[in-house]
Amino acid sequence: MPLLLVIRYPEEGPGLMAWGRRAAMALEEPMEVVVCDPEGPQEGIGWEEERGERPVFLDGLEQDERWGRVRMENAAGALAEASVQAKFMLIGKHNSGRGDNDSPERRLSRAVFDQARCAVGVLRLPEENRDWAGKVLVPCAGGPHSRAALRLAEKLAGQGATAFFVEPDVDEVSREVGERLLKKAIKRAGVDPDAVTCKVALGEKVSDEIRKEAEGGDYELLIIGASNTGTLRAKLFGTVPDRLLRGPGGLALAVVRAAPPKGHQLREALGRFMRLKVPQLERDERVALVDEVEGKARWTFDFAALMVLATSIAALGLLADSVAVVIGAMLVAPLMTPLIGGGLALVQGNWPLWRRSQWAVLMGFFAALGIGILAGFGARLLGFGLTGELAARGEPTLLDLGVAFISGVAASYCLARPSLSGALAGVAIAAALVPPIATVGICLSLGETETSRGAALLFGTNVVAIVLGAAGNFYLAGIRGQQAGGVWARRLFITLALACAGLAVPLTSVLVGKVTEPRLLEQRLQAVADNGGYRLLKLRRTREAGDRLVELELAGPAAAGDALVSRLRAAAEDEVGHPVRVRVRTLLEREEVGDSR
Repeated sequence: MPLLLVIRYPEEGPGLMAWGRRAAMALEEPMEVVVCDPEGPQEGIGWEEERGERPVFLDGLEQDERWGRVRMENAAGALAEASVQAKFMLIGKHNSGRGDNDSPERRLSRAVFDQARCAVGVLRLPEENRDWAGKVLVPCAGGPHSRAALRLAEKLAGQGATAFFVEPDVDEVSREVGERLLKKAIKRAGVDPDAVTCKVALGEKVSDEIRKEAEGGDYELLIIGASNTGTLRAKLFGTVPDRLLRGPGGLALAVVRAAPPKGHQLREALGRFMRLKVPQLERDERVALVDEVEGKARWTFDFAALMVLATSIAALGLLADSVAVVIGAMLVAPLMTPLIGGGLALVQGNWPLWRRSQWAVLMGFFAALGIGILAGFGARLLGFGLTGELAARGEPTLLDLGVAFISGVAASYCLARPSLSGALAGVAIAAALVPPIATVGICLSLGETETSRGAALLFGTNVVAIVLGAAGNFYLAGIRGQQAGGVWARRLFITLALACAGLAVPLTSVLVGKVTEPRLLEQRLQAVADNGGYRLLKLRRTREAGDRLVELELAGPAAAGDALVSRLRAAAEDEVGHPVRVRVRTLLEREEVGDSR
């Protein structure tokens, strides 16, 4: 795998060629040179087959070194593709006197540093080149980029490479502590501590100690491992005084970034696949989506009014045991949009949007809970009990988690494409949000704490799954955030994913119980019926007036007596573990035996 050297303009060619050859020899890899040329190919890198006309600084090109041209306007993408097959990429950064701070050359250096899929170094050349004596200074911070910088320095200079560590001077043993930490950092980089020079400085400010060491050590090169892409300019232009970079004894300064880890490369590969296979949202569509979500994912008077109305409708429907009324409440409820906003905020790394949308969800929850509690007190005064609709929301299963996740995907898909907005109503029905909150409040007032806990679990499951589903869909649709604001979003996404996995455990247990318990109950009651001379035809479990009800249909010669019904109820209670009512219907059967003559 070659070292890829990028020459952005002719003036930096001689200096970068010298440093590129040193790096290639140290890495024991061939060097390939890419020259930015206005006459370069329209796409990709045009590798030169013949040693014909070429820039002057390439006259000393050796037989195992090849070169090519690339146009500046498409250089970033072409170099990113070429970096897949490279071991290391080196590009310059010294632009004194070459235009403003946003020149194409500067932008290219930043883009290569951000997008290269191999290890990359951005080199600020000194004002005047000097003879190479092999003295390199490497501050050791312990991170992956610092370790990559140390490995490169050791290969470049061996004992001439100084691994430098700064330890706060807080104790008489501070230097010994620093020496021990430095050796650990060197070993973690895969370098023998005896193969480099180790040096520890005591001080409070790392940059000051690096500057002092660079001034007094007569180094030719300072290599810094970049903690993130945002530190590139600060490290290249703010670490050492400008006078150290000028004159015949000038110091070269490089920022090195290690190759992205395999997980990052897999994410990039997935992103490229999605861009090819999944329709991506255009810029105008993304603008319209963010505007739509930010406008509706806020706690406003209209939002609060809709929450109160939706919860009131849901509470009445739950107490009336009316499925149609509960569905109507789902259509009025506005909670879906802020949850979709949460998913959008996660993929964008948009903290203000996340804060606003989740505040709307939180306030909406408490508003709906208050309405539910008031409705529950009213129902208690009027003698209402636990209805079937209330009970149904007290036993969520893994199926509810799946419904909520897919609803999040569907709702975000429809919201991002205005032509499909008509399907949002159906999605709102699929992922019930307000009825579970109303159930929590009503059941708290009625004293049905078990059902209340189940409904709260259902609401929490819906929230987590919808946010994750929306985030996944937006990511597939090509929405990405800036890296600088994405740390909290990645951590929060991991937290929500772990929460989702944790919720799956009790939900799976309930689902398994719902599948296996009726079968075991049926077998138990069948045995009791057989002993009484009856056959069990049907079994149905439901609720009536708040009581658990088991409805049985038996077949036998006469109506089931009180003794048999009592035995059936005792067997059912023993099997399910709680009191139940038993209702028995008997289908009379009579077998007539004729004369066999």
